[in-house]
Amino acid sequence: MNEISEFLKVAEDLARKAGEVCLELQSNLGDVKYKSVKDVVTVADVTSEKLIVDGLRKAFPTHSIRTEEAGVIEGEDSRYRWIIDPVDGTVNFSRGIPFWGISIALHFEGRPLVAVVNLPKLGEMFVAAKGQGAFMNGRPIHVSREDNPTHAIVSNGDFNVGEVLKINAQNSRNFAREAETFERVKCFGSAVIEGCFTACGRLDCFVMTMSYPWDIAAIALLVEEAGGRSTHIDGSPMQFVDAEQVIFSNGLLHEVLVKTVAP
Repeated sequence: MNEISEFLKVAEDLARKAGEVCLELQSNLGDVKYKSVKDVVTVADVTSEKLIVDGLRKAFPTHSIRTEEAGVIEGEDSRYRWIIDPVDGTVNFSRGIPFWGISIALHFEGRPLVAVVNLPKLGEMFVAAKGQGAFMNGRPIHVSREDNPTHAIVSNGDFNVGEVLKINAQNSRNFAREAETFERVKCFGSAVIEGCFTACGRLDCFVMTMSYPWDIAAIALLVEEAGGRSTHIDGSPMQFVDAEQVIFSNGLLHEVLVKTVAP
């Protein structure tokens, strides 16, 4: 318990500090750079990532780290791997849209152990530890109890990511199918926003047709510890690999979601 508490304490502290830095930078962001045709990177991504990596390496020097921008930093004890998204929803961030966040997760032997997501613009901090529940600003959270798909809200991941033509076609098909099955279909443009919203019951389901480990490492645990399910798009266990297609739900609607969006 003491070890888990230390992991969470350090991750929360770093996520909070990174959030403060990002809020300050967002008010005077300047020009953004494109790392691909339609994918931006800002000074906040780099600054936030360095702050978190430096803090983790100081606190846990033997652990491995994987980040969105710097890649893999191997440690002596590869059983422990921190997975970081320094600014998830960078396009939102770069345009002043408040739906973005900072994600820090620790996986042990390839499976989620602790998760912290800071949503600075919303003033919300989400934390979870395996077997210990999920919390927002210190209060327990739970997924929704909606079991009727016609009364459920689903969010679907962004267009223009990954293999653009393939993903855009799949998202278009998903939106059409989801609109037939569920009450409303949303797209917030940030996996950590949509994952946290699913964990606390604001959304009933979330579909991500193109993910990387840093997108989902924390929210998978948050959703599960809040009573929901996080799986591959076909309902099998997540692998936390590059270009993975994943879904999240309150559990009650999971099978309906699989049938709706599975390729």
